[in-house]
Amino acid sequence: MKRAILTGFEPFGPYEGNPVQDTAKEYNGKRIGDIEVAGIVLPSTYYGAFDVLSDEIDRLGPDMILGTGLASSVRRIKLEAVGENIMKGKYADANDYRPEGVRIAPKGKDFYRTNADNISLAYCLSKNGIPAEVSVDAEGFICNSLIYLTARRIEKENLPVRHAFFHTPWTQDYLGRVKLEEGKTTISKDELRRAIDLCLLGMAQG
Repeated sequence: MKRAILTGFEPFGPYEGNPVQDTAKEYNGKRIGDIEVAGIVLPSTYYGAFDVLSDEIDRLGPDMILGTGLASSVRRIKLEAVGENIMKGKYADANDYRPEGVRIAPKGKDFYRTNADNISLAYCLSKNGIPAEVSVDAEGFICNSLIYLTARRIEKENLPVRHAFFHTPWTQDYLGRVKLEEGKTTISKDELRRAIDLCLLGMAQG
């Protein structure tokens, strides 16, 4: 049995819900094939999110980590290959911190890469009817900080952990609960679940 951590975030900015919070809760304790999943909801803070995840890495010793985040601007599942050493965003985080171009690690590398085969994962999703792409710009909000700090720990400590992260559009079950700008793309909750399943299975295969 392999062990995976699936992370989602608490609501941020003006929003009262977050679809990746829902799936992280739903997947906690779930099994996907021979993968046992621990779903963890992280605080929407630049450093606090990684602090919580880092503790769970120590506690669980996972074989893989799949991070998920909401980005209302994306038009499909967007697999993020790079975390940049920068903090900036449209909204303040949950601690009311709103940096404008501040480095995550003042003396750290400019970026760290996730180590999953993002091209294969994106191809697998697309082949199964879920539009997906690979990105090298996670922008600078909380998701980017989590990617950077997680990838940094995995690389520095040479952890045997497969790591991937994707952004998702809003799911359609939120259409009546949040005010979305015209033209925003949504996906079904089932598509988000299938994307999680396929990514975890793909990561488990290497």
